[in-house]
Amino acid sequence: MAWRLWPVRKSSLHSRLRTQVAVGILACVVSAGVLEVAAAESKVQPAKHWLVRPQQTEPKIREWAARYPQLVSLETQKTFGGRTAYAVTVTNRKREDAGKRKLLVTQPHAHEPATTAGMMDFLAQLLDGADLSGRPSSLDRNRILDLTVLTFIPDGNPDGRAKAPADWWDGAGFSNEAFLDLVFGKEKDGQRSKRVGRWSTQQRQPAVIGFAYEQINGHEYVEPNRDLDSTYFKLIRRMRSRYSYDLHLDLHQTEFEKSPYNAMILLPFIEKELPQPIQDRNVAWGKAIIAAWQRAGGHPIPDLKPLGYGEDQIRYFRKCWSDLYRSTPCLGVEIQNNNPRTPPLVQMRLIEASIRASVEFLLAEEK
Repeated sequence: MAWRLWPVRKSSLHSRLRTQVAVGILACVVSAGVLEVAAAESKVQPAKHWLVRPQQTEPKIREWAARYPQLVSLETQKTFGGRTAYAVTVTNRKREDAGKRKLLVTQPHAHEPATTAGMMDFLAQLLDGADLSGRPSSLDRNRILDLTVLTFIPDGNPDGRAKAPADWWDGAGFSNEAFLDLVFGKEKDGQRSKRVGRWSTQQRQPAVIGFAYEQINGHEYVEPNRDLDSTYFKLIRRMRSRYSYDLHLDLHQTEFEKSPYNAMILLPFIEKELPQPIQDRNVAWGKAIIAAWQRAGGHPIPDLKPLGYGEDQIRYFRKCWSDLYRSTPCLGVEIQNNNPRTPPLVQMRLIEASIRASVEFLLAEEK
């Protein structure tokens, strides 16, 4: 399946795009290299097409729930900061859930906005029949809605996202070092704060608190995918208690500094310890996503690898993720962030491609 990855462009370029369509460029066919074209030509990201902040995503999510009550159901979780995180479940509720294939798509990090943008654009296509720029979608919407239950957590840390100093990261405004200082914070001596799963202002008072962290009470902060008390994990656990998901896709971004690649699949850190059927599905599913990226002109690492952290970080995943990995096929996706080689629109389309590929993999298993 090929993805429609045309970039959102300045209004002055819209007529050019329409002309291309008129002379026979099909909207549903994308050849290798389209992402490179997007990278070269996409210079502006209109805010209305890039929904990532809570004040943008929340109204759209609630609008969908009101417009499509037979398709959309919501679960919410209040944050300590007073905002609301959403789990958006989409299916044709006129058909019984029994027998439907089920996918959970999540994202925990406030500094990785293309993950949210990609989920919101995919939801627009599935529900409205067009992406957020108004172009008709090539999704087989009825088949997806009839045969699957899809749950999305578009923003696992809305408090952190609300504090982000930028809507997207394109490598133009901040070096990676400066970017990561904002993400994880700085100590009073000017050094970047150590990355930890949980910390307290009763033990230390950084000069700058990184916006990747979520405050969970009067003095404690957590990195959402490293602590079970995060809003992100509260929603995941609630949704997993409601549905027996067949797949769990966790979306991320990283810098790929000094790398020729801009996408990769992360296997669970305990992949080799998992039941063989889960290992096999993880690998087959991961290869399907990589193939989709390659067809779209992305540059994914061709091999599937487990999470590469050392024990200082793996200890958090061992506590939070081990049971999930052992019960459900689960993959992590990493798309390049804060690099002009992969501008924001391309980041979003690569995220969307990973979701599409996952849905197609799910439907192929259903046959």
